[in-house]
Amino acid sequence: MKYIYLLLSVGLCAGCISAKTNHAVRTSMVSNSGMPKHIVKPGAEWNFGPGSLWTHKGWQYAAYWDKARQVTVARRKLPQGKWEAMSLPGYQRTATGDRGKGGTKSRGFGDGHEKVAMGISPDGVIHLSFDHHLSTLRYRHTLQAVADQPAKYKWTPELFSPVKDHLGGPQIVSVTYPSFSTDGKHFVLYLRLNGGSGAADSNYFEYMDGEWIINDEASAKLIDKHWSGGNKTVNAYLHGLEFHNGRRYLTWCWRDTPNARTCHDLCFAYSDDQGKTWKNNDGKIIGELGEKPITADSPGVVAVDIPPGSKYQNGGSMVVDNDGRVHVLMQGENGRPVHFQRDPASGKWSRQNAGASGKLIVGSGDDLYIVSPDNMQRTSAAHFGQCVSETELNGRYFEDCKMGIDRTRDDGWVSVIGQQGTAVRVVDFQIGE
Repeated sequence: MKYIYLLLSVGLCAGCISAKTNHAVRTSMVSNSGMPKHIVKPGAEWNFGPGSLWTHKGWQYAAYWDKARQVTVARRKLPQGKWEAMSLPGYQRTATGDRGKGGTKSRGFGDGHEKVAMGISPDGVIHLSFDHHLSTLRYRHTLQAVADQPAKYKWTPELFSPVKDHLGGPQIVSVTYPSFSTDGKHFVLYLRLNGGSGAADSNYFEYMDGEWIINDEASAKLIDKHWSGGNKTVNAYLHGLEFHNGRRYLTWCWRDTPNARTCHDLCFAYSDDQGKTWKNNDGKIIGELGEKPITADSPGVVAVDIPPGSKYQNGGSMVVDNDGRVHVLMQGENGRPVHFQRDPASGKWSRQNAGASGKLIVGSGDDLYIVSPDNMQRTSAAHFGQCVSETELNGRYFEDCKMGIDRTRDDGWVSVIGQQGTAVRVVDFQIGE
């Protein structure tokens, strides 16, 4: 494996407020065994799901589909260790039997929903969830706390459990969009369940001390699909779950049908008791996990009114900055990128057109970063849109995938994983001085 060091000049964009500087960019080869793109439906963006890059105690881990149509898990010691990659036997993507409610439309490699999601719980266990589009749960985990003492363990498939369809409770079915989240103390798994676009629930399962303490669908339900409007059902497309100073934050949009034109509204809720109860923007309780789910009828659940049919899209990126502001960057009306921001003192939301789209990362102090396949921009969290600097990436490392970002690395670098042909690489942007 070779590291390529690129010292890139930083070009100034409109509104930049700092002098021209230089930033280091490194690329490393994880493996040359990524799943060939021809297996995927043309136009699909795939292979790197939430948590596909994850850092824990000075080591970084990657997870993705490989040439053998199996999940590969790789690791390296930061900052520049050699990647070790291994393919996990026991499950091959095209040999699946139970496609669940997705049926024949989910066979083959579908349309890109079936990415590999990864997370590492605070106790050092590595968790994987993969191959989902209205399908039965696919879940594996390490049998020991491998990530707490990685040098102690030889990197072999025997470290992982067989594929499971449960979390220690009943079988979980009709799964889409798995995503793990942590604040370093708590660890949760999001699953969209019980339906597809326009008619599905949002569920959060909780892990602690080696077991899933919330492990059944009913106890984990947070957002219910039923409502009084439209065709009587919706689903929440989450921008993400974020932790900040003991509080959990959620933002999402509603979607009424499989047609993306029915996306509407920016919704917001937060929890101060580790996800048990959830409040709206005005601080009033509108949901209780497993007891009283949030719905589209919940009072005050809409933070910003956006009508359906305005080309507002599900997806996007959300962070909470160091001063507690909530930021959402996504495709807004008429397909243009738009930025929403919540003031932590007043609770007021503001919006503005954004000059760039991409994934948000919080840096130190007032720094906020927008990462895209072509560049990384630094802007002000307090004055979003005032571009401080822009680092151009000279390479097409993400042309055959949807990039994945490491949201857990905190040593002055931002890592992004991508695929070009079958080559899987990680690009590291320096953000610390």
